[in-house]
Parts: sequence; C-alpha cells; structure tokens
Amino acid sequence: MKISLVRLGIDSLGALAKRVLEISAKAVYTVVLNHPLLLVLIKAYEDFFAVFDKKTYSGEGDMVAIADLHRDDLFKGMRNSLHGLATMKGLSTQQDAIDLYAVFEAHGLDLYRYSYGDQTTHFDKLIEDLDIPVNTAKIERVHLTESYTLMKAAHLDFVAIYNNQTSNNAQLRLMESASSLRGSLETALRNYLNMVTAMKNVEGWKELYAELNEVVKAANNSISQGKDDNTAATPAT
Repeated sequence: MKISLVRLGIDSLGALAKRVLEISAKAVYTVVLNHPLLLVLIKAYEDFFAVFDKKTYSGEGDMVAIADLHRDDLFKGMRNSLHGLATMKGLSTQQDAIDLYAVFEAHGLDLYRYSYGDQTTHFDKLIEDLDIPVNTAKIERVHLTESYTLMKAAHLDFVAIYNNQTSNNAQLRLMESASSLRGSLETALRNYLNMVTAMKNVEGWKELYAELNEVVKAANNSISQGKDDNTAATPAT
C-alpha cells in the first residue's frame, strides 16, 4: 500500500483520510478499535477538517467602506457649510464660522482621503477640539449642531465597525489553515497505513488491508492522471 501523500492536492488528501477513517470505523474491523495510531489519525483529521476552507478575512470590508463613505459625506457637508458661512460678510456669526473652519483646516480639510487608520486618528482629534465648550457654543450659534451630531455619530459607528473587522480578521489569521495542518495529517495517515500494511498477513487484518488498499489505489490513480497538481508544499515522503 504505497502512495506519495505529498503529491495529493489538499482536497484529495482530506478525501483519502476521510475514506480511510470511514472504512476503519466499520464494526467488523475490531482489530483497530481504539488503536493509538487510528486515534492519532482521527485527531489529525478533525483538526484539518475544522479549518478546511476557512476564510482569511471576515468579509466585512463592504460594511467598513459604507460606514467610511457616510462619515466622509457628513464631514464634507459640515466643512462646506462652514466655508460658506465664513465667506458671508456681515453675517453675525461669520467669525464663529471662520474659527470653526480653522479647526477643520488644522486637522485636514481632505482627511477623508487618508487611510482608514490615519483618517480615524485625525477625526478623533477633530472631534476632541470641536467638543471643547467654546466650540460647541459656536457650532450652536451657526446652527450646525445637528450636522455635528450626525458627523460625530458616523465617526463613532465607523470606529466600532472597523475595530470589529480588525479583531475578526486577526482571529481568522491566528487559526491554522488546512495547508499548514496537512503535514500532521500526512504523517498520521502514513503511519496508520504503514501499520495496516505490516499487519496484512495477520488474521483479522487482511480484509481491512484489502479495502484500504483499494482506496489508496484510487488516490494513486488520481495522481497518475494529473488530477492533483494543486499540491501544497509539504515535507517529502
């Protein structure tokens, strides 16, 4: 029962291990019931299968982008409103608008063009300055309190969504992939098949060997027919 496990693609390796376990679990094969090498193979396959086809990203990118766009729109809306008011000579609140526009200018009139991380840092500082009582009073006098409240809420919503995405992505990357675990599965499968091969002439093992050998032959055929060229890098057999 010979096979180059390293030449099997990730899908075929998992399929072979699954078939080997299904056959070995048959009630008739009491000789391998609770056998240490079979138990090791079961554990290796469970670990492998648990992360098979796992995502490496949370898929929350669209939510983050939408939240960022909403924040950007409200930022530009308030910035433009202040700019308009600041240019209106004779307006009783013109100086308030000029002062508030200067706060926006200090933190970047185009901060919406920055990366998520840089933009968030500048936004935090912008809100910190705008939350100073003297500035909140000016915002109220220019009748932009509602606009500011919406902009601030959009920023906080973005931060929450962005932080959640970052955390979820980090957790996914910490999980081992099926590719990283295939080495352990190969070793466990190889040891188990070698053990069954060594015992093939012993009473009670012949039938198990014959059935497993057919499964291994089928896997070998898939290699010879070039169906498993998507082999991941693994230790040599």
